[in-house]
Amino acid sequence: MAVRPEDLRRGAIYASATLLGAGMHPRQIASAKMTRVLPGFWARSDALPTLGEIARVLQETLRPGCLISHQTAAELLRFPLPIPMTHAGGAALHCRGPGGAPRTAGNLVVVHAAEGDREPVPLRGLWLTDPVSTLRDLAPRLTHPDLVACVDALVSQGRGALLDRPLERVREEAESLRGPGSARLRAAVAQARERVWSPMESRFRLLLTAAGFPCPTMNLQVSDPATGQMFVIDMAYEQWMVAIEYDGDGHRTEARQWRRDLHKNEVLHQLGWTVLRASVDDYRHPERFLRRLEHARSAEHPTRQAMSTELPREWKIPRHRSGTAEVRGLT
Repeated sequence: MAVRPEDLRRGAIYASATLLGAGMHPRQIASAKMTRVLPGFWARSDALPTLGEIARVLQETLRPGCLISHQTAAELLRFPLPIPMTHAGGAALHCRGPGGAPRTAGNLVVVHAAEGDREPVPLRGLWLTDPVSTLRDLAPRLTHPDLVACVDALVSQGRGALLDRPLERVREEAESLRGPGSARLRAAVAQARERVWSPMESRFRLLLTAAGFPCPTMNLQVSDPATGQMFVIDMAYEQWMVAIEYDGDGHRTEARQWRRDLHKNEVLHQLGWTVLRASVDDYRHPERFLRRLEHARSAEHPTRQAMSTELPREWKIPRHRSGTAEVRGLT
């Protein structure tokens, strides 16, 4: 009996020859019930394989000896990429080499020239270009805030990318790189900070410094004097006792998070902090928030000269496709 799409294993990848040999009609292979995940390879449309499984077939079967690279490596490493650069957003898989392989660019796979100057890294049975080289390769396609957010994820001390690097090591590796994207990566590394736990914390920090405010302390720990319970301030100006809390959608929709935020607010007020809450709208249209921050600062230090709340002309808010998740975009 001829095999049908619904007979195939969920999440499995099949070569065209395998499907044809099992009796599946070419019209069924080309139907909406099947999705071409790589040239010559298919999967059930209602049970697609993970990016890691597709990358494994690319590395072991389609391009033996290649290294997973560019945005595919970045996504597998869990860098916070804009959705159009992710597999779910329609991006092709990228790889380097193997040595001598011609460079090609298709809708499903892009093959880049091999590089032998840096050691690849293993990840869950795959071999990837190293994280710093991966960010160098992506630098020409990322905005500066997005690139800084990726570096922050790499040096976040276990709260961001799957592979963690000390910031000083990333600086040294970035200095040694050459080629397109190297200068942009070094500029991003210069503004990266450790202990940054979300892309929006990265972007908001850059917004504040671009407006002339000093860099806040990221994820400062404070404790409830009554219970000893620990809380973390997203961005803190200790010298002014101003706490900035960035609220993504999870702070609104998750009851446990909402209750914890209420408790933290109460504790911070008891300790004498002024709490400013920020959302994605404050990032997209920051003028009012910057005035609120300046007001809170000047209330603590009324004799100091007021800071400008105008952003420099070269500052541009990156535009992202609507509906992005907080890990990937602006919510």
